[in-house]
Amino acid sequence: MSAERSKEAAGRAAARLLSDGMRVGLGTGSTAHWFIVAAGEAVRSGLHIQAVATSRASARLAEELGIELVELDRRGLDLAVDGADLIDPQSRLIKGGGGAQVRERLVAVAARRFVVVADAGKMVAQLRGPVPVEILQFGSDATLAALEACGAPFSLRTDAEGRPQVSDSGNLLGDGHFDLISDPEGLARRLDAVPGLVGHGIFLGIADLVLVGDEAGGVREVAAGRSH
Repeated sequence: MSAERSKEAAGRAAARLLSDGMRVGLGTGSTAHWFIVAAGEAVRSGLHIQAVATSRASARLAEELGIELVELDRRGLDLAVDGADLIDPQSRLIKGGGGAQVRERLVAVAARRFVVVADAGKMVAQLRGPVPVEILQFGSDATLAALEACGAPFSLRTDAEGRPQVSDSGNLLGDGHFDLISDPEGLARRLDAVPGLVGHGIFLGIADLVLVGDEAGGVREVAAGRSH
């Protein structure tokens, strides 16, 4: 329950960054959920925003709350808010536990300000696995072998019946089982070079601000500042 309170505090704090007329990116996951809830409350109170959802689940929640959904286009976004699986002291992120990392990256990069919301348990001294990946179904076994050459075993995600899990875009989901990641930038470059990889969950130099909730409902700000 205390972790949920931390997530709610961070998500609601991010919603205070909303202003009328904004185009907003809605993240995916248990902390981003609270940002969407708070945004819906603001809309019911008269705020007008247009939103791009990073997953079908977030889109459903937004629609239920009366938030107007639009497509991501060349105009970009004013603000995007999303959670993270892990965050290190340089605000480097591991994302994608919910399987939406490719759409999440598109939305984060398209936003003029990308804010990460998290509970304190997501803050770590050094990034580690699992590192989520999304890969094409064609040649997937060859892609997994190429990914494993980056230094760790990779496995596809399966459901309770043993069927492969797929993203909202129809690609296979998997994870790289790394121990501590001493060189996130180097690993990201090696992963990016693998044909068949649609995207991975190492997010570097993208966050502008990290909002960390605590068990008492307080929030602290960690300034980041994207590098590109």
